[in-house]
Amino acid sequence: MLDFKYIRVGILLTVFVALACSSGASSKLIIDKSSPASVVENPAAAPTSDSIDDNSTYYSVRRDLRRCVSPLCGGYFVKRVNRPNTACSDGRVMSDCYVAEINWNGNAEVNGSTFVVRGNIGRKRFGHFGNLGEMRVSESWTPMGNNRALGTFYRVRDRGVRCITHPCPTHLEAKLNSASSQNIAGVNLASSNLGDQNAAAVTQAMTGPGGVIVTGENVVVRGPGGRSFELRGTQVYLRNQSGSSSMKPCIKTGCSSQVCSDREVITTCEFRPEYACYQKAVCERQSDGNCGFTKTRELTECLARK
Repeated sequence: MLDFKYIRVGILLTVFVALACSSGASSKLIIDKSSPASVVENPAAAPTSDSIDDNSTYYSVRRDLRRCVSPLCGGYFVKRVNRPNTACSDGRVMSDCYVAEINWNGNAEVNGSTFVVRGNIGRKRFGHFGNLGEMRVSESWTPMGNNRALGTFYRVRDRGVRCITHPCPTHLEAKLNSASSQNIAGVNLASSNLGDQNAAAVTQAMTGPGGVIVTGENVVVRGPGGRSFELRGTQVYLRNQSGSSSMKPCIKTGCSSQVCSDREVITTCEFRPEYACYQKAVCERQSDGNCGFTKTRELTECLARK
């Protein structure tokens, strides 16, 4: 009696030989030697490494919410990701640097308390306050979830690889601000709290040439295909296209709601009589595209009485 195990092995071998010899197949099936028994469906779109130029000069940014005299407060704290220290505009090397302003250079602005940019810190004087620096942006990246960005920052792309076993080297991760990159067995975003819509957008963006930025840690996964790493993500960032962001709504901001802007503004807290006029004034985008209080007759008369 024939052993069923050998019959099954024979059938599998016959199938593989038929696939390898078939001349009518639309695409070749190529064994990826980096993982046993894995299959590359689109080898031309399967990157295996990134250059350091592709992954350098990335910074995490958080807004300065301190209340003191602007521009000494109210700017941003910036830090080179995955690095212990950052070179500031005044020549000092610190864990993070304060900059009074961001020069977006035509890139989409990010209206959030934390985000990621690519660029450099430049010198810029602010009157008698001296050089407080500015962040000059070449790329801007928006967080997709509400989680804190914990772990290492990686740029991740889908390699276009599909396997008949696991773990499978489906993705390429490149550590930002370094020359380190490797193929990994996918990205696990179960703990990133993205929601279905954002998760779908992230999956789609991973297939593009720029990929996405993921913070997290690598963990070992094992299976029939051997041993590999999986990236367990805590936060994901998508790149904003230049000039593609819609106008943000105008809001009343400042300590006494005396400023109309599309972002939070920190001001000193002395009260002036004319500030009362702005409490009922309309804060909206004006004909020049900037936010401002609409000069109605009521606002004009109120300011004239103060």
